[in-house]
Amino acid sequence: MNRQPIAILALACALIALGLLLAPREGALAQGDPTPPPTPTFITPEEALKRAEEALARTYEIAQSADRSLETVSRMLSFLEVAGAVAGIVLALFTSVGVGAFIYVSRRINKTLEDAEKLRENADQTLHDIQARGEQATRAATLLQIGVQQMLAHNLIAARQTFEEAYALDSSNRAVNYYLGELHSQQGDPERAIPLLRASADEFPQAEAALGYALRLQASRESDPFKRNQLYAQAEQHLLNALRRDPQARDINGASFYATLGGLYRRQGRLDDAIRAYEAASHVTPHSSYPLNNIAMLHLMKGNWQSAEAAFHKSLRIAARAVDGDPFDHWARFDLITAYVALNKDEEAETQMALLAESPPSVGALEAFLSGLEALQKAQCPASARFIARVKALIDQQRALQPAQDHS
Repeated sequence: MNRQPIAILALACALIALGLLLAPREGALAQGDPTPPPTPTFITPEEALKRAEEALARTYEIAQSADRSLETVSRMLSFLEVAGAVAGIVLALFTSVGVGAFIYVSRRINKTLEDAEKLRENADQTLHDIQARGEQATRAATLLQIGVQQMLAHNLIAARQTFEEAYALDSSNRAVNYYLGELHSQQGDPERAIPLLRASADEFPQAEAALGYALRLQASRESDPFKRNQLYAQAEQHLLNALRRDPQARDINGASFYATLGGLYRRQGRLDDAIRAYEAASHVTPHSSYPLNNIAMLHLMKGNWQSAEAAFHKSLRIAARAVDGDPFDHWARFDLITAYVALNKDEEAETQMALLAESPPSVGALEAFLSGLEALQKAQCPASARFIARVKALIDQQRALQPAQDHS
């Protein structure tokens, strides 16, 4: 016969009996039941995953931990139930301690059993909540990957809808906040973008830089000069801080955020600062026409036609290669049209403008294009007025389509 369980039971009975002999009698009962121990504080699941790639692994880890905790609580409860039964038998045997002590100890055991049962129920609910949140986080991570692929395919409307669905499942996922926020900025909606980008700016330098762009976009629409300058100052601070954290930071279109900073300086009339920022952007993205195109326009605004012409020709060559490789690269097409207009190549500019009108980009992108053409107009470029009118018509067309797109 295996005597180990009998020895353990005998030892437990002896300990319980000793406790009963030392327990307070009627005096203790007269003072009322002692205050029960405080209910344990349950640890809630950690905030949703910082990056989409960690979602599934961390969900499994949390769920397994909670499952082990629940198993431990169940074992505790089973032990307490057995201990309660043993205590009842022992109490019946030790009648010398009196009926009062029996009632007192019974109450304490019952209270302990009730607390243990609540603990098990709460642990079960916590495990269920963790599993539900884990499933949502996993689904959000999957949607995040789909949204990025749609974005890379230039299907921005579908990408935004996918990111919005991911956000509904896991609003604390900072990667989702970043992508959705920057998409809103690129589509000309800084009011919706700013809260999302603020939520992710501490995690990603790109998100903080995108926040700077959204604030710059908001400032450009502000009629109050004091509020506008305040927004420009906030935008500059976020951009400088993000670029300090990551000088190679780029937006979702692959453009250096130094170019965003240059655009801010250009709008403030700080032309030398703008040229330096665009030159830094050109070092980060040497195969991009965007910073070169802006450097050319800034030299044109300063009256340096030779420097402007050289930069426009270089920008034109790079932009032409880009649109040949990707006809949906509207940023390169913007640069191509701008360079043609500046170099008085109207026929080529008209051809590219017609191609742009066949598949126009978002309002935010068109507004950025318009800003560049208006800079050409200020530099006394004769053909710019005609193209400005056509871009404004495209912006109105896209704005008219936005309500239908938002509910599609």
